[in-house]
Amino acid sequence: MSAYPRRNRPGGQRRWIRTGRGDQVAQPPSVALRVLLLAAIAVGLIGVIVFRLWFLQILSAQQYVAQANDNRLRTVAVLAPRGTILDRNGTVMVENRPGLAVGIRPMDVPAGRLGHLVKRLATVLAMKPAEIRQEMVRQVGVPWSQIGQGLGLQYDFVTIKQDTDRLTVSYLLEHTQAYPGVEVRQNYLRDYPLGDLGAHFLGQLGEITQQEIGQARFRGYQAGDVVGQSGVEYTYDKWLRGVEGSVRVEVDASGRPKQVVPGGTLPQAGDNLQLSIDTKVQRAAENAVNYGIDLAHASNEPRADGGAAVVLDAHTGAVIAMASEPTFNPSWFVGGLSAKHWKKLNVATTPLLDRATQGQYPLGSTFKVVDAVAGLENGVITPSTIYDCTGKYTPPHTLGNSVWHCWIYPGAHGPLDLTQAIVQSCDVYFYNVGYDFYSSKGEGLEDWAKRMGMGHPTGVDLPGEVAGLVPTPEWKNATFTAKTDPKGWQVDRLWKPGDSVNLAIGQGNLEATPLQAAVAYAAIANGGYLVTPHLGVRVLDSQGRLVRRLPYTQPRSLGISSATIATVQNALHEAATTPLGTSYKVFGNYPVQVAGKTGTAQVQRQGDYAWYCSYAPANDPQYVVVVMIQQGGHGGTTAAPAARMIYDSLFNVKGAQVTGATHSD
Repeated sequence: MSAYPRRNRPGGQRRWIRTGRGDQVAQPPSVALRVLLLAAIAVGLIGVIVFRLWFLQILSAQQYVAQANDNRLRTVAVLAPRGTILDRNGTVMVENRPGLAVGIRPMDVPAGRLGHLVKRLATVLAMKPAEIRQEMVRQVGVPWSQIGQGLGLQYDFVTIKQDTDRLTVSYLLEHTQAYPGVEVRQNYLRDYPLGDLGAHFLGQLGEITQQEIGQARFRGYQAGDVVGQSGVEYTYDKWLRGVEGSVRVEVDASGRPKQVVPGGTLPQAGDNLQLSIDTKVQRAAENAVNYGIDLAHASNEPRADGGAAVVLDAHTGAVIAMASEPTFNPSWFVGGLSAKHWKKLNVATTPLLDRATQGQYPLGSTFKVVDAVAGLENGVITPSTIYDCTGKYTPPHTLGNSVWHCWIYPGAHGPLDLTQAIVQSCDVYFYNVGYDFYSSKGEGLEDWAKRMGMGHPTGVDLPGEVAGLVPTPEWKNATFTAKTDPKGWQVDRLWKPGDSVNLAIGQGNLEATPLQAAVAYAAIANGGYLVTPHLGVRVLDSQGRLVRRLPYTQPRSLGISSATIATVQNALHEAATTPLGTSYKVFGNYPVQVAGKTGTAQVQRQGDYAWYCSYAPANDPQYVVVVMIQQGGHGGTTAAPAARMIYDSLFNVKGAQVTGATHSD
């Protein structure tokens, strides 16, 4: 071990510092070295701080300026006025009126206070707290348990009540501090200057749902947007809705607006939609259906409780009028449907159901024109084919005592050809035609029914149209897998002669809408072309300038021979204008020549449904008119007089209302 003496030891002695190695002795660090180390650390820390300040003030300056501005600036959406809906003559059917909406901006509600705010706001808005919570859940898309904790509030503004009275709004504005996060916005609400006219096809608006946001047709829409939910409001929403604008508003620390600042965008008003509807004829159609119901009541049919009417352009399929009764006032839906109005709508008569496009009914004898076309085109009958009507009919080679009666039973029509069978609406004649189709082992009658527009949607530019039903042997075998149907009626999976016989007079399982019936009769009226019904005609800007002509499917030839068309047209004309015709009492002396067919359809456990399907003028068809009175009895008694009221409007005929035949098909 080596050692080195240490100086200044008392007594003159030296102290040795030993190290682990025999040849080294450690000395403590100098003061200068310590100072140097501390200085290096200080310089490093200062460098980090300087770098961070440089990063924040130079590189990130604009970002933090923007964030600072966001803390004091708010972007407020400016709603675009929705386009007006016009009839074919420019009459306004739907327009806008100013409104005031109350909503909550969740980000401005103090933490943990949302539930208390909802309770207080509910009292002011005359709502239940549960209704507000439900509305927030619907718009935000997460459960209330999360909303109450401040989770899932990615939406800037949640509308609670769209149509708020000015007294309530004034109270909220005067007590802003007491309702943090509650805002009042100006908006546009739908207005209906013609009342309930055309309520079903016009449709209603509603806030977009979470399911709709994911649909292709609503791409680009956001939660809270108000969109068309039914009728033409739905079909043509992209044209009607316009583009929202925005305003930048500077607010104070409490979120109260101080002034508008530059940076907003102007809203773009929606385009106007012009329909093929004639409001004068529409009003006549709605009045006519109600008149038919009144006639039914007067004819000892007390269960008559609804009906429908359709008026088409015979050559293009443009819808001139389309009525459904009972109806409702579309203004009930503006600002949210109240419990009072919901109670009026949620009744057994189903006023929300559009019977013209969504009601499915047997056609009764109005279906006989399809028999005639199918029979003539398939060679099952000829115009001169004669069957003898004894008032009742039993199909050949059937077991049991199945008997089908003619509507005139216990009377009889006697021997008839095809024309007189249509004129007098002889059931026995068409029972024979139905059996002839059954014997031919084909589905010619069913095929022609489908070709003439039944059993599938017509393609009208309205949502919710139903397909109806044309029964076939395959359909019956696949549908009735049990011995009874859901109502307990005995059924058989096999297609039997009775199925064809029933179908031939528009009974059995056949179901069609009034609009489908109108399409079938348009094909007779226009010489054999299938039309696609449509209401939209053109889109106009706010100045009335054409933006777009709305396309529609062009009529398609069905390949019906001119001889068949002529035979059926002549029969329908005589049915309305000759003494033996079932609608002669209504149209025999009418100044405009009408061609039409009555129908009385039997419905299980209900009263008979009254039909009248027609067109006019008979020698130059322009319009197709179809009327159905639900549980209205005979077509010639209730539906035909209602149809005449519509023709009065179409052709400006001045005359008193008429009643129908007391005993008719």
